[in-house]
Amino acid sequence: MYKQLFDPMIRGLFLCIITVLVLIFLKFTIGYMYPFLIAFMLAALINPSVTYLENQWKIPRSLATLTVITSIFILLIGLLFLLVNEIIRGTTYLMEKFPNYFHSFMQLMEEIINQHILPLYQSILSYFRSLDSSHQTTIQENVTEFLENIANTGTNMIQSLIMQLPEFVGIFPNSLTITIFILLATFMMVNDWHNITKKLKELLPNNMLTFISDLHTGIKKAFSGYLRAQLILIIISAVIIFIGLAIIGVEHALTIAGIAALVDLLPVIGTGIIFVPWILYTFLTGDYSMTIGLSILYMTVIIVRQMIEPKIISASIGINPLVSLIILFVTIQLWGIAGVLLAPIILISIYVIFQSGIFMKMIQFVKG
Repeated sequence: MYKQLFDPMIRGLFLCIITVLVLIFLKFTIGYMYPFLIAFMLAALINPSVTYLENQWKIPRSLATLTVITSIFILLIGLLFLLVNEIIRGTTYLMEKFPNYFHSFMQLMEEIINQHILPLYQSILSYFRSLDSSHQTTIQENVTEFLENIANTGTNMIQSLIMQLPEFVGIFPNSLTITIFILLATFMMVNDWHNITKKLKELLPNNMLTFISDLHTGIKKAFSGYLRAQLILIIISAVIIFIGLAIIGVEHALTIAGIAALVDLLPVIGTGIIFVPWILYTFLTGDYSMTIGLSILYMTVIIVRQMIEPKIISASIGINPLVSLIILFVTIQLWGIAGVLLAPIILISIYVIFQSGIFMKMIQFVKG
C-alpha cells in the first residue's frame, strides 16, 4: 500500500526537479542560444524546399540552399519595397494637401480662441480681480505649483528619453549582428542538414527522437496556422476599410486601406493610430459628414476584428476559441500591452505541448 503511494511521489518529485533544472538552464542560456534556435527552426522550414531542388533539379545542396535563402530574402525585400512605395505615394499626396489642411486648421483654432478662449480668459480675470488679496495669493501659488509640476514632469520625460537614446540606437548594430549570425547559422544548418539529423539519431534515444519529430510537426503547423490567420485578418480589415473609404469618397482609398490594415497588427493601438487623429481633425474642421463616416468605419473594423480574431486564430492553430479568448484576457491582465504579443506565443506553445503528448507521457511516468 505504502509502496503504491511512495513510488509515484518519488517519480513526481524527480520530474519536478528535472523540470526546474531545465527551466533554470534555459533561463541562463537562452540569451546566448536563441539566435541558433531561431536558425534551427528556419532551417527546418527551409530544408524541404532545398531537398526538392537538390533531388529534382540535381542542384548541389550548397547552391540550392543559397538559392532558397536568397529567394526568400528578395521576396521580403520586394514586399518591403512595394509597401514603402505605397507609403511614399500616399505621403506625397498628403503633403500636397497638407498646406490647405494646416491653413484651415489654423483658421479654426483662431476662431475658437477669439470666440471661446479669450472671453473665458476675460471672465476669469475679472472674477480673479474681484477676490481679496489672500485668495489671489493662494490661487497664484497653486497655479505656480501646478505649472512647476508640469515643467518638472516634462523635463524628467525629456531627460529619460535622452538617457535611453544611446541604448535605443545601440539596438540597431546589435540586431544587425544577430541577423547576420542567424542567416549564417541557417545556411550552415540547411547545407549540413543530413549530417546533423544523422548525428542526432545516433546520440538521442528513439523516444526523444519521436518527441522532437512531433514537436517539429506541431510548431510548423501552429506557426503556419498563425501566419495564415493574421493574413486572413489583414485581408478582411483591408477590404472593410477600402469599401468604407470608397463609399465615403476618400481619395487613394486602396493605399490608405493597405497601410491601415498593416497598422492593425500593432497591439492595442491598431488602426486607431490612423483613424483617431483623422476623425479629430475632420471634427475640428467642421467636416461632420466625414467625421461620422470615419467613426462608423473605425468602429466597424474594431468590432469585426474583435469578433472574428479569436475564432480565426483558434481555427487556424487548432485551439478552442474560448481557450484562446481566456489566454488573451489573462495575458493582457498580467503583462498589459506586451500580453497581446505574448498571447499567440502561449497559444502556439499550448497547442504544441498537447499535440506532442508530453503531458500524458509525464502523467504515465508518474503513475509508473
